[in-house]
Amino acid sequence: MKIWYQSLFDAGRIPAYFDGVRKRVGIVARPGTEVHLHSMPEGVYGNRTPAEVVIYPYTASLHAQIILDNALQAEAQGYDVFALSSVQDPAIEEARALVDIPVVGYGEAAMHFACLLGSRFVIILFGERFDQMLDLRVKRLGLSERAIPTMQMEGTTFADVGKGLEEGSALVEAFTRTARKAIALGAEAIIPGQLYLSEAIVRAGVTRIDEVPIVDGLAAVVKMAEVMADFKKLGISVTRRGYTHARPPKDVLDHARNFHKRKPE
Repeated sequence: MKIWYQSLFDAGRIPAYFDGVRKRVGIVARPGTEVHLHSMPEGVYGNRTPAEVVIYPYTASLHAQIILDNALQAEAQGYDVFALSSVQDPAIEEARALVDIPVVGYGEAAMHFACLLGSRFVIILFGERFDQMLDLRVKRLGLSERAIPTMQMEGTTFADVGKGLEEGSALVEAFTRTARKAIALGAEAIIPGQLYLSEAIVRAGVTRIDEVPIVDGLAAVVKMAEVMADFKKLGISVTRRGYTHARPPKDVLDHARNFHKRKPE
């Protein structure tokens, strides 16, 4: 089994994060599963961090086209699953309507796993506007009754999380403070928002806070990818009824991609 693991980080950024993910993939994935990490093009965010750019709908829509190009490339190269490692699941519906291999997302996978671990879950993240973005994602997935509103870690920056990948005590302390507020409101499972944050929490060895489980983001997306590949082998794949998952005929797709100057499949 081959999984195309699509990150929203651009090439060359934070090698310590990718090195750690590669090591953990060997532990998380089952024998025989290959997980190939792919980044966004170098320089796609200019001198900003991804967290400072993907919070704008227009720029996010432009970057979504790169993700969709890569989904087509993954299918053409014989990958079994296209996996998105971002909690907001960028372009996931469009990708499912574009390719016939399974498409999974970290956010969706983590939320469904969280529903198996507790009655109500919370997403805890850092960064401006991500709370509203994730609340909208929860609503779109029909899970609002299973979630409490997304919570932000106060005063935590992208740089703070980067430091937490190497030495996690300060980050874990801030995460725990926010988690306890969520637990007091009824959260029974916790999803660390961005996978960047999830990796820092996991590498610090934290799996529970006050007996409330924490969903391992990398494990969630890889395991869901494996399951969906298994389903595909059994003949179970995404619906093609209705609007949301409708795949265009090849001539319509080819014309649209040629007109908009997207690279060939």
